[in-house]
Amino acid sequence: MKKLYIILTDGTYCYGRYVIKRNGIKQIKSISNGTEILNLDSTFWHYLFKELVISCLYRQCFISHWTLVNNNGIIFKLQPTSYDLIDYNWNERIFLLVRERCELDHALSWLSTLGGAFSALGDYFANCAETAGKISFHQLKLALRLGDPSIASRCRLYLSLSFIQKKRYKLARRIIETEYQIAKRTSIVDPRLINMCRGIWSKLQYEHLVYKNRKKEIV
Repeated sequence: MKKLYIILTDGTYCYGRYVIKRNGIKQIKSISNGTEILNLDSTFWHYLFKELVISCLYRQCFISHWTLVNNNGIIFKLQPTSYDLIDYNWNERIFLLVRERCELDHALSWLSTLGGAFSALGDYFANCAETAGKISFHQLKLALRLGDPSIASRCRLYLSLSFIQKKRYKLARRIIETEYQIAKRTSIVDPRLINMCRGIWSKLQYEHLVYKNRKKEIV
């Protein structure tokens, strides 16, 4: 079986010694010096070696070509690459994703501040409670776009606060119970999210009790 030896060096340091056979390529500890010296671009060696590893046909052709004149060894002398390979298309995609993430985070922060203010006023003014609910819904859409389940859960809880203020207690109860069960089942339990569920649940109980007492007084 024909085989070919390769020494990989930069002229000073030896980076590896390989033996190439039809059935594969293997790194070895020592071989005699090759009879052919070739200057090779470092980047080109990367792709050449990868092709030698994955393609049986290419290995066979490579061995046949370099052993035609009783040459059983090659010294590849690596040269600095003449140009850097930069994937500009991929860089542009990543740049857009990073910018989008920054803008979404920024928008989410503004909505959180604004939503907190309207939520505080929602206990006294119905229109503020309605606005707080709309803000929470927009926050939820941003959280889903970011792909952060923890933030999305918080946004749904903010939405439940708006429902409490609008006296839609059953809907608020379903949201709180669902988020509480999900928070307990996650692989990494967030105690702040658990406490948030409990706090809003307490507010729901209190507001519902006040609502029932007022109805009794009216009757």
